[in-house]
Amino acid sequence: MLWRFPILLGVSLSVLGCAKENPPSEAAQRSDAGAPKSGALDPDLAQAVAAASATRPGAAAATVEGGPPPNGIFGPGAADKEIARGQAPKLTLGSEGSDPKVSLAPAQPKVGAKQSGTIQVVQQSQGGGLPVEFSVAFEAQKPKGEGATAVPVLVRVTSARVAVSGAPKEVEDQVAKLKGSKVEYEVSADGAGINYRYDAPKAAGQELSDLVRALSDVIALVTLPYPNKPVGVGAFWMATSRDGALGLDLVTYRMVKVEKIEGNKVTLNVNTKRYSTSPNFDLPGLPPDAPHNIAEFQSIAEGSLQVESGKGFPLGGNLNSVLGATLQDPSKPASRGMLEVRTRAELKLGS
Repeated sequence: MLWRFPILLGVSLSVLGCAKENPPSEAAQRSDAGAPKSGALDPDLAQAVAAASATRPGAAAATVEGGPPPNGIFGPGAADKEIARGQAPKLTLGSEGSDPKVSLAPAQPKVGAKQSGTIQVVQQSQGGGLPVEFSVAFEAQKPKGEGATAVPVLVRVTSARVAVSGAPKEVEDQVAKLKGSKVEYEVSADGAGINYRYDAPKAAGQELSDLVRALSDVIALVTLPYPNKPVGVGAFWMATSRDGALGLDLVTYRMVKVEKIEGNKVTLNVNTKRYSTSPNFDLPGLPPDAPHNIAEFQSIAEGSLQVESGKGFPLGGNLNSVLGATLQDPSKPASRGMLEVRTRAELKLGS
């Protein structure tokens, strides 16, 4: 049986009976959408992930001996030993870099701080995707609740358009209905983002609402915790967080390196690797007779980010990622299917 299931405009899930699809690593390698060209972790990131895991008390034996799970899926309870759900992201500073150094603190936006610009998102599979440009307005709000220290951030979508010429008018009209969407999250004192959630107008429909979910995921990937020490060119640190994408509960490792410093403006290189916390796959809208079990999982991303010392929002950057999962019905070992989602994003948020 062949399933064709739309997830995001141009993205599909194919479940083929009695045929084993390419594993996620091969899917990552054949990306022609500007996604990371390698299906494996950057060696430095791989070593850092394994080293950080090995030094944590109570880390799973498989993680200590061979790094994170080779199939991309943590065993029962193992993900919680890395980082518990709801726990603030962890930061491990590997090097402070060379002089001169700048402090990226305070990383938390000040209450009332605002920033606007555009974020263009393209999500696609082999069939191509639809580039959508969101005009967005960030605003840091007053912490809620007595003793609260995390600063809530509201991101409003002030307009949305198809960022390519020649799109049918009905498609352009549908995309325009994303105006009024919003993404909300909180930023802790070190700059880490937590508790991401999104909302889209009902008129937009489920497929277009998924594009707002993609926007939320992009914002999560570029909202970074920073060291409490000044850093220079060559500095690097790893951030471990518990977040999600496509409805999956994930452990995320991000290796951040300082590439360039010009005054107070800093260019960062960001490499990301994500692992699923369980084999369960319950994407909303998935056909009931399609596999709901992950046999293999891989999610990698890389990009460049421009930030300014003392600001709580990025100035701009670009991000390329690929998420792949091999799905299998445990009762039908020969039936396997492949989900692959590639994302490109460009951020211009300097004003």
